[in-house]
Amino acid sequence: MIFLKLMNKIPMINDSSVDDLRCTTCLLPMQYQTKKGEKFLWQCFKCGKQYLVSVNTNAIEERWSPPR
Repeated sequence: MIFLKLMNKIPMINDSSVDDLRCTTCLLPMQYQTKKGEKFLWQCFKCGKQYLVSVNTNAIEERWSPPR
C-alpha cells in the first residue's frame, strides 16, 4: 500500500523529446563526425563508442574505436 502512495507522488519523466544522442556507456552527448555512404557517424569522445545511423531505415549500428 505504501508503494502505491509513493508511485502517485513521483512525477513521470517525459523523455519523448530527444534533443541530443547520448552514449549508452558514459551518458554524455555523442558528437556528429561525418557521413559514410548512407550512414551518419556519431562518436563519444570519452569512451570511443560509435553509432552509425542509417539514412534510409534509421537503423543503428554500434562500434567501438579508441577514445580521442
